[in-house]
Amino acid sequence: MLGIMLLIFLSACMGHKTDGDLPLIKETDHARFYSPDVNADKEKAVTKLAEAFEAHYIRIVKLFQLDSTDKTIVHVYTNKADFQKMIGRNTEGTYVASENIIKVYTPESLNTPGVEDAFTDQIVHEFVHAVIQQINPDIGKTKWLDEGIAYYTSNQLQKELQARSLFLDIPTLEQLASPDYFNLEGGEAYFYSGLIIQYIVDKYGEDTLNEIIRNPEQNQFERIMQTTIDKFYEEWKGDLQKNQ
Repeated sequence: MLGIMLLIFLSACMGHKTDGDLPLIKETDHARFYSPDVNADKEKAVTKLAEAFEAHYIRIVKLFQLDSTDKTIVHVYTNKADFQKMIGRNTEGTYVASENIIKVYTPESLNTPGVEDAFTDQIVHEFVHAVIQQINPDIGKTKWLDEGIAYYTSNQLQKELQARSLFLDIPTLEQLASPDYFNLEGGEAYFYSGLIIQYIVDKYGEDTLNEIIRNPEQNQFERIMQTTIDKFYEEWKGDLQKNQ
């Protein structure tokens, strides 16, 4: 009995010091960041991720009307090969809905401005996935919607638009509906999906986007937008070509 009580006491004292085998590196108001192989450089990198996360947290939960008191769990890995082997695909970040955990690869050092921007944007991008998939897990079945919302809301789209104004090889509706398009085209798929979300927000408003998130099926999308998906696509494409 004394041994059992001692274990309970020790567990209480440990709190959230580990998540599985991963030690806690950083805790903020709204998240806990865990990572293997603690060292000074990694702690600095995780701190930068945490600062970026907190800088966007309130904006994102308010935008998507999420009511949650749970802290977001983030696992940060600095060995890219091991990370991708664990995830099972070529990626640098993912939200694992079944575990409710964000998992990201990040270099140990984020001292280069361009590198820092890329990986702090990534943590915000994955947090958007976490938020909208907690609201409606089915959002992940519509790739352009899921990735477009994350790319737009993380401000990655706005940064890319500062460097480009020509829209070439606009994807077809069939391409946007195919996960293979994202695997083959990479950044272009995210860019054009983000442009669609920007178009929805600018023309129809944030409340409409929230309604779509909660009702992403095509028939519901068409009901909300009061048009067919084909006509919506042609309107978006025409607007894009007109403004370039």
